[in-house]
Amino acid sequence: MCEEKEARAAVLAATRGMLEHRLTSGTSGNVSARLDGGTIVITPSGLPYQDMGPGDLVVITMAGEPVTPGAGGLAPSSEYQLHTACYQAFPEVAAVLHSHPLYASMFAAARQPVPAVIDEAVIFLGGEIPVSPYAISGSARVGTNAVSVLARRASALLASHGLVTVASSPAQALHYAVVSEHCAQVAWGAQALGGHVPLPAATLDTFGEAYRRARGGLS
Repeated sequence: MCEEKEARAAVLAATRGMLEHRLTSGTSGNVSARLDGGTIVITPSGLPYQDMGPGDLVVITMAGEPVTPGAGGLAPSSEYQLHTACYQAFPEVAAVLHSHPLYASMFAAARQPVPAVIDEAVIFLGGEIPVSPYAISGSARVGTNAVSVLARRASALLASHGLVTVASSPAQALHYAVVSEHCAQVAWGAQALGGHVPLPAATLDTFGEAYRRARGGLS
């Protein structure tokens, strides 16, 4: 959790980072951060990221009720229920980033998990990137389904949709999303070469434990 001014700046930086890393385009995707007092600050709906300023971000309660609308009355992202579900399920999570990166989205469309093909997948994400069951975009079920597979992972694929990432800050969530897309691209290439060689069990155990310790509250 952090002060609102700091959180607004961090969320805005992460949204611009999504564009820079080609994790999304146009107005798709959304970013939020947990605030003190049980509220969150989240990107608004329908505003291009390059035109977005700190005052355009929206503050809502965990029930989705407006606290501070964005400039000009902007409403929160239509996927706010995905964000609030993650915060309510995981008290250690302080930021949520939802993106639509190309390779991760291909795995999501195929409804196949991204295997842990490289060490970074385990160190930063906890292991393979699982797929949450399908739900129509903008529905509460998207959040419920994502939560069901995020307990021990930093990222999850949203079936036939995209990627959601949880972390301790918007900057960390952006980093994890970049790692997720890199892993998806490497996994795709490895499939074209005949399939990846699984990481040793000791690597999965050691680096998986390191991820759980870093996230906190996990055993």
